[in-house]
Amino acid sequence: MLILALIRVMVIFTHKSCLMHIPLVTFQKLQYSFLLATIVISPLLISCHKDIPTNELQTSPGVMAVSNTASVQNLVTGSVIRELWNNNPGNDVAQIPLQTTPSTITPLTALQVLVNSGENYGERIRGYIVAPTTGSYTFWISADDAGEVWLSTDAQPSNKVKIAYTLSWSSSKEWTKFASQKSKPVTLQAGQQYYIEVLHKQGGGGANMAVQWMLPGGVIESPIPGSRLAAYTATEAADPAYTNSSVIDLYGQHDITINGKAISGGSAPLIKLTNCYNIKITGNKLSNGTNVGIYLYNCENITIENNFFTKVSTGVYADHTKGGIVVNNNQFLNMQGPFPRGQFVQFNNVKGASSSISNNRGENIIGQSFAEDAISLYQSEGTASSPINIKGNWIRGGGPSASGGGIMLGDQGGAYLYASENILVDPGQFGMAVSGGHHNTIINNSIYGKQQSFTNVGLYVNDIGGFKTSDLRVTNNKVRYYNKDNYQNNAWLSPNSLKPEGWDANQWGANLDPSILPQVMITKK
Repeated sequence: MLILALIRVMVIFTHKSCLMHIPLVTFQKLQYSFLLATIVISPLLISCHKDIPTNELQTSPGVMAVSNTASVQNLVTGSVIRELWNNNPGNDVAQIPLQTTPSTITPLTALQVLVNSGENYGERIRGYIVAPTTGSYTFWISADDAGEVWLSTDAQPSNKVKIAYTLSWSSSKEWTKFASQKSKPVTLQAGQQYYIEVLHKQGGGGANMAVQWMLPGGVIESPIPGSRLAAYTATEAADPAYTNSSVIDLYGQHDITINGKAISGGSAPLIKLTNCYNIKITGNKLSNGTNVGIYLYNCENITIENNFFTKVSTGVYADHTKGGIVVNNNQFLNMQGPFPRGQFVQFNNVKGASSSISNNRGENIIGQSFAEDAISLYQSEGTASSPINIKGNWIRGGGPSASGGGIMLGDQGGAYLYASENILVDPGQFGMAVSGGHHNTIINNSIYGKQQSFTNVGLYVNDIGGFKTSDLRVTNNKVRYYNKDNYQNNAWLSPNSLKPEGWDANQWGANLDPSILPQVMITKK
């Protein structure tokens, strides 16, 4: 058994281990009032896990390196921005420190990067893509070690969705190794700019990344050329200069925006909406209250985004509301509880289409918080065509509650809940769970937990309180979780529950550690 274990370890770790390196020679940056350039001679990397065709791109045309700044000047026409983070180990896209200043910013005149361009870096490539004709387009990505393509429904980055990705390495322009490398057909309008973003993570060994597309007539452009691209011109929005405000309590209001407020203290919800619809809450700071940050009752089509919640009992509590409740791109720090509060976000009887809890960042620090479930879906339902999406959230920290954990689906029932691509580190007693309901999904999440006095299990399915699970899918998740006795307890399938679809395709005991999340997650103040 020991020999077999060692062989398995070797298989896991040797796909990029036998590398020969010629040292990287980098000339010092020369800075003038009119010119800033870096000359780089790329290393030759020879990896045993793949062969690089000799006719592949080996030089990067027209590269202009820029020092640690947040913008690029004098970008060439037909280019996109490449933001590069050096000295960034790991193989997962989630490990790119996007909230920090990149090492360099350069333009690219096609959606591909230098083959064998180095090790231990992450990059974000972004700009606009323009469709030459109206019709259906299909995208592919190849990358080593991992890559994602995000495309917006318009020119706004906030509307981007992930359309193609690879979780493991592929050779340069190897488009069909994984089904996820190919997008579903996307309808684009001629002449319209669409925001596009490519994330690429390179660990050790040979590096590559390229994106191609197929035009409506069947022609494939590989890679997508600069003639289809335009430079990203917007700058990242800085945290707003908040205006102090008293508690906001609205009844029957609609079609308004609550923006840029700093609301603090007291025993009432800091923002409370009752019987409201079509309201946007954005760019606010909600802090130091003994009640919840935002409370919704019997509301519909409420968007809560880019807010900062800290030291409140629960960040967002949506109670008996209709559809269209969107809680995206917020940051949460140190929820105070106590039970039954203590969540970053809780949906209680949220029912209808077009709801989401996505791309939020939440952190609870032991001794500064008392958390329950980070994200809780209680008796909540999406629809078959529009499930409630719980996607791309970063969650770190939980406890010391013996009942609270990371993401809970189907609490006392619920349906059409879809949890994907969330990353959880030390979230509490458990990582992710389903305790009832039908047509729920947990897929492509990463869950890590170290041993603590309250830890139990990484991912579990258990029909609780007579609420049966059915039509459940739990698959392709990576889990490494240590219980309070410091034994790996990655998963538990209760004897009273049916085995979910895809259960055996999960990676129990995956090679995960706390570095799957960046050291600094919370950037708002």
